[in-house]
Amino acid sequence: MYQDRFGQRITTQSTRAVELYDDAVEKMFALQPGSGALIDEALDLDPAFALGHCAKARALAGRGDNAQARAYAARGRDLAANLPERERRHAQIVSLVFHGDSMVALDAVREHASAYPRDAVPLSFAVGVYGLFGFGGFNDFRERQVALLDAVAHAYGEDDWWFLASYGWALVEAGRSDEGIPMLDRALTLRPDNANAVHGRAHGYYEQGAAQEGEAFIEAWLPGYDRSAILYAHLAWHQALFALQRGDADRAQVIYQDSIRPAVSQTLPMFTVIDCASFLLRASIAGCELEAQQWEEVLRLVQERFSKPGIPFVNTHLAMAYAGVDDHDAIERLEQGVATLLDEGKQPSGSVVADLCSGIAAFGSGRYRDAAKVFLRAMPELARLGGSNAQRDVFIDLAVSASVRAGDFEAAREVAKERWTRRAGHLDDAWLGRQCGGATRVTSAQTSLP
Repeated sequence: MYQDRFGQRITTQSTRAVELYDDAVEKMFALQPGSGALIDEALDLDPAFALGHCAKARALAGRGDNAQARAYAARGRDLAANLPERERRHAQIVSLVFHGDSMVALDAVREHASAYPRDAVPLSFAVGVYGLFGFGGFNDFRERQVALLDAVAHAYGEDDWWFLASYGWALVEAGRSDEGIPMLDRALTLRPDNANAVHGRAHGYYEQGAAQEGEAFIEAWLPGYDRSAILYAHLAWHQALFALQRGDADRAQVIYQDSIRPAVSQTLPMFTVIDCASFLLRASIAGCELEAQQWEEVLRLVQERFSKPGIPFVNTHLAMAYAGVDDHDAIERLEQGVATLLDEGKQPSGSVVADLCSGIAAFGSGRYRDAAKVFLRAMPELARLGGSNAQRDVFIDLAVSASVRAGDFEAAREVAKERWTRRAGHLDDAWLGRQCGGATRVTSAQTSLP
């Protein structure tokens, strides 16, 4: 019986297949390209390698091929039916994840982690802002992630680069940057090409208000990362966001055009829509003059790949795209679709997703007082959407901007101050002043979306 790199017994007929499997999992965890080819080679050596099929499912999902991912996950589950308990449960969790049984999968992950804390692949599905906790509709999902990782930390020690990166980022998101950042730095020392740790470290800079340092950090690391890698465009988004928040809108636009917009992004469509819509909206409310084709390019991707509402976090960004081109009919259809999904129990975030879509619609049509009221009401429930603190801050930006445009400068400053004194200190009075200036310029120009 062989062991994987985490010391877990693994069933296969080939030593080389285990080596290839370990290399593939490491590439997945480091968010580096190339895992699929490694797994293909492993499966050529042992077509009955159950966990190899599970790993292939994950590699396919990372390329957006969800149908094939489900097929490989099901094959892995079937092949593992008579294997030892750890592998059987591992394969069942992978199958649950890729067949959309998220809550059942999450319960299975927690139970599995208690019995097999070093079985990292099932555990990995519960971490990250788009994981089972992140998209589970929990307002305290960050704390739940930390609790799970706390419970298994003893099994990993201080030298596992994957666990340190995952745990460190979870701590940063939970407001414990002083604990999380040293873990992320240690993870990068152990494996400098770990894009997951780079991503977490970027969030650390964001949460601590170090925009200039964060931008420089990404600028130094990103050129060595393959542009086809899943996180390349998103790391560039962080870089552009730091530039925008420093007040360098020209630099932010250059980064967006080079690395983030749909025509150049090589990541998953969901990631592209989220990052593009939120960046353009933030740039707009900061007073940047955007070309109509920038929004239209995002809209084309929405029309091609997101014909109906689905994941709550994505739905709010679809609303941004529609508002960006002043398509009120499309926003209304989106709102109706979200309402239907809510009635069917298919929006785990609850009513906050409908509120935010409504607020974006009001903002886009110039009903700023209504928009501000909705955004302020939604704030206590924002975390239920999932995503990171930095990503959800677009809704705080909207609340501030709507309040400014409604003439309620005191409310705008209170919202902004609460953020910059608690976290993200670079979004301070200077940032607020630019929003107020942008609001004045946009309102006088009477554009459809600030």
